[in-house]
Amino acid sequence: MKQLRELKCPKNLYNLSASYFSNRKASLSGNNFSTEKEVPKGCPQGSCCGPGFWNVIYNSLLNLKFNSRNKLIDFVDDLVVPTRGAWKMETESYSNQDLKKIERWAADNKIEFNDKKLTFYL
Repeated sequence: MKQLRELKCPKNLYNLSASYFSNRKASLSGNNFSTEKEVPKGCPQGSCCGPGFWNVIYNSLLNLKFNSRNKLIDFVDDLVVPTRGAWKMETESYSNQDLKKIERWAADNKIEFNDKKLTFYL
């Protein structure tokens, strides 16, 4: 919703989006059980609106100023940050500078990255 405000989204679309993200619940039923849980954030997997909302959020990340040695590459909801350096320590330094920016952006936008999917190659 923060990004929609910053993009000056028309009020009618902003309100429609706000209603999409409020009072949501996920339910699971089996033969002998049923459970329900409030869903306070995120888009349902496979939803029609999900990719559009993701683009609105991700756009602000991709527009940040990054070190010239790094390049952000995104595909759907994955992000790759290839980094060039003359030696290992230099490469780590360049990479860490921009990873800090990404970390701050994530905190500001209430985004959590799955650290189990993080991979580093040197």
